[in-house]
Amino acid sequence: MKALAAASLLLTVILAGTSRVLAGSGALADLPGGADVNETGFVPPASAPVAAGNMEAEQYLPPDNNEPGFNWGTSEKSETTDFYIGIGAAPSDLKINGGDADQLSEGTGKCKLDARTIYETRTAPVFEGDQIIVDLLNPLPGCSLTHGYVDLPSVSSSSAGGKWQLPVNVKAFLDTLAFSEGTKEHYNYIYTFVTFQSYADHPRKVVCSGKLCSSAAGRYQFLTKTWDKLAADLGLTDFTPPNQEKATLEIIRRAGVYPAVEKSSSYKNFAKAVKALNKTWASLPGSPYGQPTRTLARLWAVYQANLAAYR
Repeated sequence: MKALAAASLLLTVILAGTSRVLAGSGALADLPGGADVNETGFVPPASAPVAAGNMEAEQYLPPDNNEPGFNWGTSEKSETTDFYIGIGAAPSDLKINGGDADQLSEGTGKCKLDARTIYETRTAPVFEGDQIIVDLLNPLPGCSLTHGYVDLPSVSSSSAGGKWQLPVNVKAFLDTLAFSEGTKEHYNYIYTFVTFQSYADHPRKVVCSGKLCSSAAGRYQFLTKTWDKLAADLGLTDFTPPNQEKATLEIIRRAGVYPAVEKSSSYKNFAKAVKALNKTWASLPGSPYGQPTRTLARLWAVYQANLAAYR
């Protein structure tokens, strides 16, 4: 895990426990003007196992209702195959393993994937940690690899669906929520920076820091009991990034602010959505749990930058 990413993780941002836990402020180091965020302290290390008497974290899940939400439908398909990945604005690599591309040899250990290009695959992409595993339908020029790993942040779309199907305003809002949580692009984070590789299920790993214990995991830091309820309601069979996105959109729908998120390029709608969600994600301004929060001004600036990146 990169040190900067570790320094940026807000440990308690979606927890509704009553204990105050201090969180790191390093998440703003990559943005100008980060000092205006209301957060302080240090990142506490994990302790194991669960200690007797430690407080279990809580998380608010809005009740189900008939509010409108996003119609996921089916993911778009390429013209010749049901399976594909798309590479974003920057080139990437197909790698022989999940390691650092800089340590691999061209042509045998890694091969170039062009920016803004769709690559057809023989089978559905598989998620593993911060990687997506693919089996290319067609070989790459001058490359001995057809099966390998691609860094997940460099993938702009996939036949697996998920965030890539969403309108740009919604994607930018989710990216801002992940920034607030400190997880950014990482779908495999557990409370106190522990990571996991398999997305077969929520990791269900309870970690303690001080007097607070939490099973929070994923890009949006779902507690196990929150995830289990959402997964049952939505018929989700694994904890893959697309399903994490679907569960997050379900929380937003139940909170009654999906229409506001869909039109969140308006400051009024953005602020309305943030306010409605601060009982679930305690990093959001106005959260009632007494934990460190971001300011609305900073989140709005981050949102605008995220939105500009999609246009």
